[in-house]
Amino acid sequence: MPSSKDRQRIEVPVYLYEQLAQIAQTEDRTITSVLHQLLFQALQSYQPTWIPSKHLHRFNRHAQHVLSLAREEALSFYHQYIGTEHLLLGLLRAQEGLAALALKKLGVALDPVRAAVEEKIGRGDQPVQEEIDYVPRARKVLSLALDEAERQGSAYVRTEHILLGIVRDGGGVGADILDTFGALGKVRTQVFELLG
Repeated sequence: MPSSKDRQRIEVPVYLYEQLAQIAQTEDRTITSVLHQLLFQALQSYQPTWIPSKHLHRFNRHAQHVLSLAREEALSFYHQYIGTEHLLLGLLRAQEGLAALALKKLGVALDPVRAAVEEKIGRGDQPVQEEIDYVPRARKVLSLALDEAERQGSAYVRTEHILLGIVRDGGGVGADILDTFGALGKVRTQVFELLG
């Protein structure tokens, strides 16, 4: 238990307090016990988030190029975000990366994936004027890419780590498209085969 000098009063917005009070009353508990339980459950499922300003330096030149290409792809679709589908397109466009080679060997090509993205999500109505950012699932995939690099003893995230992050997450449009092409379950084996 933190000492009293480490503990501080937490200001909770009224709407949250009211929801906590309602749960506490329904379950005949104190608000504090409800809050402790909810925080404990949230911490159990917490996954670190990829933050560009903190983690971009851990991505090698090719992986950073993939992120840049993913952004271009999102803008070309007039999407106001960067999702896993854009990461997948960036990986396919980055010809020099091992991920593009693995995808090519699995029969996953750029134009059919672009068509699949358009079919699943469509295009925006007009060009995006403001800065775009990664959706939470794309950030999770990039966190998993960091973890994949660390597991393999690599100082830097490479393109194959981003691809493995998409596969390991298993959700999102990028993974759905890989699954549609029958490649989702084969990616990891193909990547490690290429790595030797």
